Amino acid sequence: MNEPLDTPREISLLAVWAFLVRHKAIIVPGVLLGAIAAGALAFAITPRYRAEVVFSPVDSTGSLSSQLGASLGGIAALAGLNLGGTGKRAEESIEYLRSREFTREFIQRHALMPILFANKWDAARNRWRTDEPPTIGEGVDRLNKKITQVTEDHRTGIVTLAVIWRDRRAAAEWANALVADADAALRQKAIAEYARSIDYLKQEGAQSTVVEVRAAVYKTMESELKDAMLARTRDAYAFRILDPAVVRDPKDTDSPNKRLFVAMGASLGLLFGIIVGALRRRPSAARPA
Repeated sequence: MNEPLDTPREISLLAVWAFLVRHKAIIVPGVLLGAIAAGALAFAITPRYRAEVVFSPVDSTGSLSSQLGASLGGIAALAGLNLGGTGKRAEESIEYLRSREFTREFIQRHALMPILFANKWDAARNRWRTDEPPTIGEGVDRLNKKITQVTEDHRTGIVTLAVIWRDRRAAAEWANALVADADAALRQKAIAEYARSIDYLKQEGAQSTVVEVRAAVYKTMESELKDAMLARTRDAYAFRILDPAVVRDPKDTDSPNKRLFVAMGASLGLLFGIIVGALRRRPSAARPA
């Protein structure tokens, strides 16, 4: 009795191997050509290098929250003082490092637009080749989404900033500069905040007639002065560098992965050979016995 037409046929490994051997004249050249073409493409692509700087966010002293009583909570809020935990300051520092505002300032400070869009920049004439040059917003998107990566280990609090770029020296320089510039910017913001807080506390202390309130205000102001001094003198204000970025060796590329390219090319060549072999077999299989 003939089997129904819709009955699926079992495919054994022996049948597959026999098929590959039968069509090796097509499959083997396909695999070799695919591997060679993919390898050539991998060598033709401009290599990119990865530079990483590992750092730890520095927590704020938090001394203010322990010294201010409930009666001074309103005064502290008006003065702009941060009574939150130390973890919040660290999270804010990392978010500032990721922010578009900081990235924009970094690009402008280091004049990176001609480097980020080198294919549109005429170095000889020192101008853009197109009538519509790339905007600073496009530069921010490219740097944030395609070049830099910020990852945080929530268990240890250690943060890694990676820069992936075609120039291995520039990658290391940018990685270190990003952390250093963010630390400097956060330091200046903190110093300005301390100055405003101290001025406000001076006014409150001079105007208050309650001895206890005045004593608490001056105690708080003393703490703020100490924190401001630390912000000016401490080497690492927001980020403590644990492992700075270094220039990678020329062979230590992040992409392209040449072995992966060759493997994918060989796989595509194998697939192409199998398809061609199956198409060559189909007409003969369709003939009646």
